[in-house]
Amino acid sequence: MATQSPRLWQILTVVFLLISLALAIALIVVALELTEDRESKQAAARVGSSPSTGNDVSKKPTTVKVTPDMKSRVFDDLTVAELENIREYMLRHSGLNLVPIENANVSSNYVFLMDLHLPDKADVLRHLDASGAAPARRARVVVYMGSSSGIREYLVGPLPNPSEAKFIGGQRGRIAWNSRPIDIVEQRELVALFRNVTETLYPVLKESYNYWFHNCTDRCLFFAPIPRALEATKRHIIFLTNMAQIDGYYLYTLSFSVIFDYPQGVGGKPAVFKVYYNDQRFDSAEELLQKYNNNQISKETYSLPQTGATYGSPERRPNDRETPKSSRRMPEQIEPDGKRYDVNGQRVEYMDWSFNFRMRTVSGLQLLDIRHRGERVAYEISMQDVAVYYGGKEPYGVFINYIDVGWALGTEHFPLVKGLDCPKHAVFFDNTFYKLQSGKPKTIKNAICVFEHNNGIPLRRHFSSDFFGAEQDDFAYVFGMVDTVVVVRAIATVWNYDYIFDYVFHHNGVIEVRVASTGYVEVFPFSDDGQIYANLVNREYNVGANIHHHMFNFKLDFDIGGLNNRFETWDIKTEDKPHPLVPGQKWIQKFFERNLKRTEEEARIKYNFDKPKYYVIYNAEKNNSIGYHRGYRIHSNGFSKMMLPEGWRIENAISWARQQVAVTKYKEDERTTAAIYTQADPFLPVVKFERFYSDNENIVDEDLVVWATMGLHHIPGMEDVPVTTTPGKQLSLVLAPLNYFDEDPSMRSRDGIVIRP
Repeated sequence: MATQSPRLWQILTVVFLLISLALAIALIVVALELTEDRESKQAAARVGSSPSTGNDVSKKPTTVKVTPDMKSRVFDDLTVAELENIREYMLRHSGLNLVPIENANVSSNYVFLMDLHLPDKADVLRHLDASGAAPARRARVVVYMGSSSGIREYLVGPLPNPSEAKFIGGQRGRIAWNSRPIDIVEQRELVALFRNVTETLYPVLKESYNYWFHNCTDRCLFFAPIPRALEATKRHIIFLTNMAQIDGYYLYTLSFSVIFDYPQGVGGKPAVFKVYYNDQRFDSAEELLQKYNNNQISKETYSLPQTGATYGSPERRPNDRETPKSSRRMPEQIEPDGKRYDVNGQRVEYMDWSFNFRMRTVSGLQLLDIRHRGERVAYEISMQDVAVYYGGKEPYGVFINYIDVGWALGTEHFPLVKGLDCPKHAVFFDNTFYKLQSGKPKTIKNAICVFEHNNGIPLRRHFSSDFFGAEQDDFAYVFGMVDTVVVVRAIATVWNYDYIFDYVFHHNGVIEVRVASTGYVEVFPFSDDGQIYANLVNREYNVGANIHHHMFNFKLDFDIGGLNNRFETWDIKTEDKPHPLVPGQKWIQKFFERNLKRTEEEARIKYNFDKPKYYVIYNAEKNNSIGYHRGYRIHSNGFSKMMLPEGWRIENAISWARQQVAVTKYKEDERTTAAIYTQADPFLPVVKFERFYSDNENIVDEDLVVWATMGLHHIPGMEDVPVTTTPGKQLSLVLAPLNYFDEDPSMRSRDGIVIRP
């Protein structure tokens, strides 16, 4: 035992030293955490993280709540349970003899679309502001009545357990059967007819393109059916064709298309109207085949697409000068103290801002009850309609004019990619809707994101020079503030194009609505006499990208200091008078003149560079400390001119694009410029914006809605392949306070910096 004692003491000594070291490390960690906590409190960071961010940079409790409070629930999207209950109620109790869409044919009655129908604005405000009862939740349900060739709309509720379906028709009356959006039921019928056409033309398709439709395995034609009437009350559908099962198939369009019509009327069966091949028109597939076999027409042949990183492929191209030169990673933004915004269901609170968001099935992202420091600035700011009008040769210039809400734009928002579409620290939200193709609820994961972002530019800054100092760079102080914002983002992919929609909230009271265009350009067969419409983007496949005009319509329902608002322009002019100090010379300078708009017709503004002006919404009964009326200014870098004559054929579909700004009196039956029916029948639109202002109502001290339209003319070039890029294609609508505050409200922010020598 005596011989073992020294070794035992050595072991105990080592253990004691290890324990002491561990305790010392623990004390250091605790001290660091206390320091970090103290610094965090000094920064007054509002900390939290969402389980869906995947980046828990904070150990603090989450500020993202899945279950909303009851008041904000009034704006929430329909749930899966509500959609299922509506479907079951309509099938069992509506008395319309409806069948599930999976069992339907064109002559059946079935539900086509469901979406939340917001309660009347007065009822919502009574609930939010005066502790009134929560308005009943209801859904707008669109029913295809194939048995009688008609379309009906109903308000179904109250939810979650509906007991009533109230017929509401459509805006201004009956909805024509020919104006219905194409759906899976009609498409099944048309595909069978298209199959017959392509079987007849199999020798032509195989020899010309090495692609066909029946028994095609890996050489399948891909078709895109587009409804677009050639005349009012008619129904035509064009099938454009592309090579399928290849990256970038959008860019492999074929010079073969088929147009169907309904010769016995819209309740009859479709038939082939025209067939196009290699810039030539035929009345039937049989006529094309006969002339092809008899060598009476111009023929063409396409080579098989190349594989790998070429043309339409998304893969990185081989390059003898790789960029970046090293594998160093891109810069990233982080949230060092966690999130500085709270999310309660579908309501966001950020600094002085709070608002609700939702995804409207027809038209997309919608913001509601937007407040600054608890005071409502706007009841609604939302996307309304998107149109893309092309120029081109027959048949493309005739048919390829899109009203994107005709494909239920809100259902075309797909999962956002973390680190690409939104920062890694963003919070993501799902989009649940009634899926047209299956007749069942569908949830798209991560379709909306919210994140705080450093814009990379000062919101404000100034270097105050010390002119009494000895050196030129002496200064009295430098002060400023980084422009950090919170962004609500969603991206719609409509066939080839991707639209990035942002709603941005700045510390200085500015709200910014942004839209950027990207995605594949749509290409069409190219010919020498079509060079006025397109640039050739691939000689091997002889396709060009055609000129087109993107147009976006937004709704801005301001409630500045209450419902009674006014609209005026501050017209910028020049005055010419004698120079006060130089006899015989003129003194020319600018001044501005306030011009109150009293009627809806007066408030239709067509932007004119020769007559610059401010567009101002204000409350004549609410003043700031100086006595100026509190208001907001509307400004855009994206005003563009609609080139089509007013009232001409397809221009009727987008009468909202005739002016860049229009102001109307709020009406419950004028909630939106969007209608899913306009794509198919642009001649007699169910919703025609012209009707909003044709009654020319008074707009002085009324509840006003601003309808703002931005646009972008695009003549694609070869750099738009494989996809067009966002620089130069970003449009912005800025809503800026104008005498709303007594000074810049960001001066209250702890993010501000002051440096003195």
